[in-house]
Amino acid sequence: MDRVVDELIAADDSELLLMTTLRHGDLRDALVDQAALPAVDPDLLAGPFAHVVVDEAQELTDAEWQMLLRRCPSGSLTVVGDRAQARHGFPESWHERLERVGIGRIRLAGLSINYRTPAEVMAEAEPVIRAVLPDANVPTSIRSSGVPVVHGRVPELGAILDSWLAEHAEGIACVIGTGHIGSGTFRATSRIRSLTPELAKGLEFDLVVLVDPETFGAGIEGAVDRYVAMTRATQQLVVLTSP
Repeated sequence: MDRVVDELIAADDSELLLMTTLRHGDLRDALVDQAALPAVDPDLLAGPFAHVVVDEAQELTDAEWQMLLRRCPSGSLTVVGDRAQARHGFPESWHERLERVGIGRIRLAGLSINYRTPAEVMAEAEPVIRAVLPDANVPTSIRSSGVPVVHGRVPELGAILDSWLAEHAEGIACVIGTGHIGSGTFRATSRIRSLTPELAKGLEFDLVVLVDPETFGAGIEGAVDRYVAMTRATQQLVVLTSP
């Protein structure tokens, strides 16, 4: 507004120099309807914040770390992450990663107890992630379900789900795979979910059925997806492969 007024006054060649009256606040208020000006809602996520809790931190890029640090000038963060669940790889240690992105005064605490996944499932899942990340922090399961991991063929899917539903009045099952499961062998219901390995991350189910886990991909990304999918099971894991 000030720049516009200055330009109008500079261009005024009248004898009375009427444009100079624009410098008076009352006149400017009469010319500008403040209520008509667009309102900008404050960005509640822009910060600054005194402390930030970061979950799934293993997936953050360097640029995303910088975004977080700008919103937390104190540098006070609680960072939660699992290198074994980093789909794009995590070759550094946590100390190296945090120090590199600009976080100081680092205090690390490793989690060694697994409360969710039974020992039977972890016994099969651990070698999957160790094959690509030998120093992964694989926690020790604190409990055993007494139910062994079942291996079978994809055509058995319907019968396995029907049997599980008949034996369990409560609970949720999840079929995890990358492709379409043929009609007639799988009926999605309120108690049976169907997800890709990536979408299953962070969730848990009483029964997990992996369909053709080798199709999840090769290298680190494929191994991480298989490991994450297997460890979604809180009671039983079934692994099915194509004939």
